[in-house]
Amino acid sequence: MMTDETALIQKTFEQYAEAFQPLEPAKVLPFFHFPAMLISPEKAAVIGNSIIGYFGFRKAMTELKRRCFTRSETELLDVQQLSDNLAIVTGLVIRYKQCKKEQQETVLECFNLTYTMRKVNGSWKIIVGALTETTCPPETCSSVPESQLYTTE
Repeated sequence: MMTDETALIQKTFEQYAEAFQPLEPAKVLPFFHFPAMLISPEKAAVIGNSIIGYFGFRKAMTELKRRCFTRSETELLDVQQLSDNLAIVTGLVIRYKQCKKEQQETVLECFNLTYTMRKVNGSWKIIVGALTETTCPPETCSSVPESQLYTTE
């Protein structure tokens, strides 16, 4: 019988989401098991190791800084544990921005996430991350399209 680790999987994902906030690549790499794959509407990228991951995230995070990223929130988070060592996490991510001349924070972009996680040496790790376009919830009042989210070039 499978051991229910749904709460632990969710906690791990929430820690990953928090680690992403300062836009420092080294903080998110421990949440991945390599090789990993990241899929966005523009492309799919295989991340063979943490060095490739560092440079890929650095490029994506530099772009987010350029676009005045302040923070992201995950809503509608759902965890489905498929087996003792495999799970799927889904949710809606809303990214916010505030540039220097702007008076208040506004929505930068929204996307759906689907992450496949695997238990490796006792810890839950991301092995596949897929991001798909969606419209932002009405209360965010934004129709900003999704831009480059993950790149490794």
